[in-house]
Amino acid sequence: MYLAQRYPIARVASAITIVWGITLIITPACTNYQGLYAQRFFLGLTEAGISPMFMMIVGSWYKKNEQALRMGVWYCCTGYVSIFSPLLNYGLGHIRGALSPWKYMYLVAGAITILWGIAVLFILPPDPIRAKGFNERQRYIAVARMRSNNSGVRNTHFKKDQVVELLTDLKFWITFAIAFLCMIANGPISTFIPIIISGFGFSLLNSLLLVMPAGAYAGTMQLLVPYLAYKFPGLRSYLIFLCQMGTTLAALLLWLLPRGQTGALLFACYILPSVGAGYAVLM
Repeated sequence: MYLAQRYPIARVASAITIVWGITLIITPACTNYQGLYAQRFFLGLTEAGISPMFMMIVGSWYKKNEQALRMGVWYCCTGYVSIFSPLLNYGLGHIRGALSPWKYMYLVAGAITILWGIAVLFILPPDPIRAKGFNERQRYIAVARMRSNNSGVRNTHFKKDQVVELLTDLKFWITFAIAFLCMIANGPISTFIPIIISGFGFSLLNSLLLVMPAGAYAGTMQLLVPYLAYKFPGLRSYLIFLCQMGTTLAALLLWLLPRGQTGALLFACYILPSVGAGYAVLM
């Protein structure tokens, strides 16, 4: 966040995405669990900077009452990508080459991430003032409409008094607690759903394909719920609560249902990402 505030955000976003891709692509070089621990640490470290930067971008282009929907537009991609990535990984899983199939998955994912990081450098505008394709009048309108935010479009100064104000704000700590607890649920959602599904008797590769409905559900919810928050401002807290209850219901079904009820267990896996829609609104 500090780097994105201090330097052009397009360059920072590009650099972090490229480093993220490099960290991803070197995964096959890890030969023991210590190496994987270190790799996963740096993978999470670089990934953690992406969402805050996207929030800064939305905040510099849109008014507060417009931001909920725009957050959902980019965040829903984390769900919809799970429709397509299982297809890619399913195909890569059938490769019988010099490397294990899972290594090809990381090599391809890392290469795509690096290429996208390079593209970001050229296509992401740093702010409305320096965006290409705007004339002077359009730049003025883009900046003038942001006055209601009382934040401007770019500020490169680090203000200690704002940090103190943040740390003493009860609403910040409530929001922090909600986000932190949401991320606890995010572990099994983003990482373990294929493993959970394979535990129902499906092969590992077929389990990847069965993740696709969960991606479709997650992406749609992450787009629909922020839209409802945008359309009906007073519903925001209720929407977050209902999304969290959806994930809680899914967890209870996975815990309590008999192992033989495969259809119901798959349904629970598919609604497990509900909390992500509430997190999109929370941002």
